Amino acid sequence: MLQPVVHPGPVAPERIVAVPVWTRSTICELLGGLPLTDQLHRALSELGADSGFAEIHGGEYAPLSYCIPDVATAEHAMSFSETRQRDRVHLLYGSVTLGVRDGAAFMHSHSMWQTPTGAVEGGHLWPETKVGDPAPVAVVTAIYGAQWRNAPDIETGLPVFTPVEQRTTMEDQQGSHPDTVVARVLPNVDITEAVLRVCREAGFASASIRAGVGSLVGATLLDRVRGGHLTIDGPATEVIALFGDVRTKDGELTVRLTSTLVDRHGVIHSGELVPGENLVGATFDLTVQNIGASTIVAD
Repeated sequence: MLQPVVHPGPVAPERIVAVPVWTRSTICELLGGLPLTDQLHRALSELGADSGFAEIHGGEYAPLSYCIPDVATAEHAMSFSETRQRDRVHLLYGSVTLGVRDGAAFMHSHSMWQTPTGAVEGGHLWPETKVGDPAPVAVVTAIYGAQWRNAPDIETGLPVFTPVEQRTTMEDQQGSHPDTVVARVLPNVDITEAVLRVCREAGFASASIRAGVGSLVGATLLDRVRGGHLTIDGPATEVIALFGDVRTKDGELTVRLTSTLVDRHGVIHSGELVPGENLVGATFDLTVQNIGASTIVAD
């Protein structure tokens, strides 16, 4: 496992900030020529919420504005590359956390795409990104009972999303139990252990990991070709997708996580994460959903 990252600020005592929530989802085709952030938040608004997450695939971004992770600077333990531009790309998959920043709609999104030359790239999207034609399809999920708030983080010196509990007025949730937990996982916590801890504390016997957005300290994957482990160098990799399911076996919770990441060289990696070997870099927006509890509504 790569060494933990030492961030410039004081270490917060609470390493996982988790809030139980209810969810409701809609499937929609986005519109070409309009900002991605605005369209995703419009779908949230129609569901009566200002926070949630989205999973996007197919179609195009045009233009695309993004960056990739970079080495440490004098101010930060990890940083971003310069802004990069693509006039048009075909989206393969994107994960998005949706919330508010300074009272306005904001998003945290990592995506992977294919360029017109066939190259596969990935990175952290900037708000200037617009939807192209043909437009991608998005599954937008609203959360009720919490708000994702983006603000500067004292420990890392970076802006991050943190879930903050807030009351919900959805009538159809009265008397029901929350079906999902949203959580901010702080630096140097193993992401596999974070998933298990969230499930234990929520009482989930089986669960699915949805639309995870965040960074790891490098990464350690199972090497299915040569055996052993494959190490991705740090100090940071951006997680484009985190998939997995939690199950109860012989009375114990088990989890297998598969991830697609982009490293500081812009190279895409995919594989199964080695438990105990993948520490969160700066932050991780984690969504754990109780299996069989989600509701999807028609667009």
